[in-house]
Amino acid sequence: MNNMSPPSPGGERPELLPPGLLGPLPGRLLGIDAGGSATRLALIARGRVVRRQTAPPMNALLTRDLESRLLELIRTADATAVGIGIPGLRSPRKTVRLQEELSQEAGCPVYVTGDGETALLGAFGAAPGVVVFAGTGSGATGYDGERWARAGGHGFLLGDEGSAYWIGRTAVNAALRWEDGMGGSAAIHRAIIEASGRDLTTLVDDVHSHPAERSMVALLAPVVTELAAEDDVARDIAWQAAGHLAELAEAVRRALGPLPVSGLGGVLRAPVVWDRFAELTGAARPLAPPEIGAALLTQLAPGNMPAPAGSKHA
Repeated sequence: MNNMSPPSPGGERPELLPPGLLGPLPGRLLGIDAGGSATRLALIARGRVVRRQTAPPMNALLTRDLESRLLELIRTADATAVGIGIPGLRSPRKTVRLQEELSQEAGCPVYVTGDGETALLGAFGAAPGVVVFAGTGSGATGYDGERWARAGGHGFLLGDEGSAYWIGRTAVNAALRWEDGMGGSAAIHRAIIEASGRDLTTLVDDVHSHPAERSMVALLAPVVTELAAEDDVARDIAWQAAGHLAELAEAVRRALGPLPVSGLGGVLRAPVVWDRFAELTGAARPLAPPEIGAALLTQLAPGNMPAPAGSKHA
């Protein structure tokens, strides 16, 4: 037992897989994409997505009862194989141990890797490319047909530039600078107070009292991207975020070569960020979301498994 709220109901509504992914997919394949704002699931049977669910967020570094939460989701799916992408999974040893324990408890093969690898599989299928993901956190993963490389994904304390958390934190800083008479933006100051429902003193106290609750800051990102059309400081923050995300893509390209780029996540759904990011990288939208990529992982493992989570280059 755990205190996790039950996943949202899925429903059997067959949905064709997008063209360009792998060929026929046998069995009932469950893909799980864990994330900082939510965990998303897709069940594939007979080449169609027959069920989707949403569950609470998970992170290998922050979620204490990670294995029991994942098992609860797996057991409701009646799957023949499971693929899981998890943020914060940086240790190959921990990855293998979690994979083995889940497979034993679930009674079916379970394949585990970092969320960047499953995001890339959704974006390009088995084809080479670079995917940049920008949700609560940020990072990039690339595959050239033989080698894998990663950039970013270091967590909100040491990285995650361009992420929703980074945008929200930068916006709060702009609001604080305006309040202190040091620049910033009056419009951002008003918008942050309105969106958070508290004055800045209370917000600062809450953030420092609960530093692991990243959503408190990350949820402010849409405020900034929406304000960018009318406020220069907000637009500059959004463009800086796009620049940071483009740097992640270029870091992976330097390691692997001039590969195509795709991008996904809540931050890149904002036109002001996506347009600048696409201008800098030539990026295209992904073929499918990461939960579909997680399901595809079951067909690539173990012979063509992504590099173990935590490796910089394979």
